[in-house]
Amino acid sequence: MKQIHYITYNDTYSGIYQSQVIDVVSFLNDNFDVSVSLIAFIPIRLWRAQKQLIKSKLPSAKVFPILGSLSEVKRTGVLLSLIKNKEIAICRGPLAFVFAENSYNNVIYDGRAAVEAEVIEYNVTGSKELDVLLIDAEKTAINNADYFISVSSKLISYLEEKLGNKIPTEKYSIIPCTLTSQNHKVDEVSISENVRVVYSGGTGAWQSFEKVVGLLDESMSRQSNLEAVFLTKENSFLTKLIEKYPERCERKWLDHSEVYNELSSCDYGILLRDDKITNRVASPVKFAEYLNAGLKVLISPNIGDFSEFVKENNCGLLINDELPLLKKVKTEEKQKLKFLCQKFFYKNSRLVKQEYGKLILSLYP
Repeated sequence: MKQIHYITYNDTYSGIYQSQVIDVVSFLNDNFDVSVSLIAFIPIRLWRAQKQLIKSKLPSAKVFPILGSLSEVKRTGVLLSLIKNKEIAICRGPLAFVFAENSYNNVIYDGRAAVEAEVIEYNVTGSKELDVLLIDAEKTAINNADYFISVSSKLISYLEEKLGNKIPTEKYSIIPCTLTSQNHKVDEVSISENVRVVYSGGTGAWQSFEKVVGLLDESMSRQSNLEAVFLTKENSFLTKLIEKYPERCERKWLDHSEVYNELSSCDYGILLRDDKITNRVASPVKFAEYLNAGLKVLISPNIGDFSEFVKENNCGLLINDELPLLKKVKTEEKQKLKFLCQKFFYKNSRLVKQEYGKLILSLYP
């Protein structure tokens, strides 16, 4: 049985970490003839609390502190001597790749983003030293990886452009941000006769939050039966919108277990992004979450592979400068949208399992 280590470096626990790391490790162990162990390296100031949290979700995980600054990879690397069976590593992001590269026989780059683009377009680190560190680490990963996992075909194109060569199809798997299949129990909710649009997510620069609020403001002024629900933290732009439409606009901050119910009571999920490289290669998990709740997606052009997916599968609308008049989504339409999600974005779907299977087969010479 193949022994695989899934390595994260400077990632802390969140809903995304649960869905895209812990659930993936469990899925691979349950569905393939492999033994996958999570090895997480956490900033030392957060290490004790994060170790307790991560191990409460996955008791077999090994959680180590990062010794010193992020850039002192070799210093933390001494901890790898405590780990046995260093044959195969799946490395989430470029820092994890650089950390593990010289200690494993086969090193797989789990590419989540266009890292150099993120640094340049959105100043994600706030530090020139860390900018250089991330950009150089991404170059190393692209040039030296034995295999690639990519969240979109657009990201593969980005990696090929950086590499200066085509990546053979047998050297990569395209696996979008997926959901773990669940039997959701939907509580009784009062279904509004109005059309409900929901925004679920953060207010980061790449999430075009100000634009979302502006478009909904204009649309609500034109369409009197339109309601807006925001599942996000407080924001000054949003506060003004709620004050303007107190009967039709609200903000909620919910426990993760409550989100599905709230989404299910809506008709549309809104997912807008700037037309930048960061977003052109992206795979926002929110897309799958909207579909899974039976929502049509209001999406910008050029978001990873998803904008084309919306056109091809008639599961939403492409949005540029304004929202069209929106109609209620019928129950039978909602069921079709949920089925789409199950087919393309559940971890145990045939298509997703096929891509993971391709990865596992690549490990057997």
